[in-house]
Amino acid sequence: MQRQLLVIVLAAAASAALYLSLTTGVLGTPLFAYFVQLPLLFVGLSLGLAPAGLAGVGSAGLVLAFGGGLAALFFVVIQIAPCLLAIRQALLSRAGPDGKTEWYPQGLVLCQLVLYAAVVLVLALLWVRWSTGSIEASFEAALANVLGQLTGEAGQLAGVARRIADYAALMPGIIAVSWVLMTVINAALAQLLALRGGQAQRPAAPLAELWLPAWCGPALAIGALASLVAGGDLAFFAQGLAVLLAVPFLMQGLAVIHSLARRLPAPGLALAGLYLVLVLFSWPLVVVVVVLGLVEDWAHLRRRLA
Repeated sequence: MQRQLLVIVLAAAASAALYLSLTTGVLGTPLFAYFVQLPLLFVGLSLGLAPAGLAGVGSAGLVLAFGGGLAALFFVVIQIAPCLLAIRQALLSRAGPDGKTEWYPQGLVLCQLVLYAAVVLVLALLWVRWSTGSIEASFEAALANVLGQLTGEAGQLAGVARRIADYAALMPGIIAVSWVLMTVINAALAQLLALRGGQAQRPAAPLAELWLPAWCGPALAIGALASLVAGGDLAFFAQGLAVLLAVPFLMQGLAVIHSLARRLPAPGLALAGLYLVLVLFSWPLVVVVVVLGLVEDWAHLRRRLA
């Protein structure tokens, strides 16, 4: 019991410190802040939901004390809530017909994280619309401000701003995608650490075995169609949600690749090379992986390869 309490306290302190490093610069780089969720997820996946909730309350209290109320609010919504959602769903299980334990599918955990991010995205855009009067004007003004600091020349600023403004409606969705992927990566690392320490409450779930619920395809199709016809402020909602709803198919595309890699002599090396290429070339290859995930949804490539 004392050891568990110590782990909870250390996780709360570490999570709060990593989050506060964004505003204070104590750790010297924002890279460390990417792992804010890792201590909380490790506690949850190794000790359970209640200890994770206790660690979350402790870390939120520290952020409130040292960062203020607004920082604590963002911390709870962006960091703690998705952690607790992922932990709760990941630890759900039931006895199957054969008596074996059936764990909540990882594809459903992913989709519920995406839905949570979608709700937060919509509420955030509504708040921007209510507080400023125009989402489009607000984003264009923010872009102009950033580009003005980078270029300093009005002529260059106008040309660059016009080109970027054409894609401004995608920005909220891209930010939300990065947020969801951050939670997914931290959860995978936390589960790996829990498994290595022999403390994991849920057994390993290979990415190659990820499957999506049937509603993902129609939801993405509706979002993509809406993004093509919506304009003005509505485009920010439609395009943001369409980009966000592509995340499950990105993960399903990676699941297909992981399944194919199993057939290679050195699957770990092949996957390491793939992820390195994804990092270097980013969005073009990400789109290819999403398309592969969409193809898998109707062609069932993994079943054909089994």
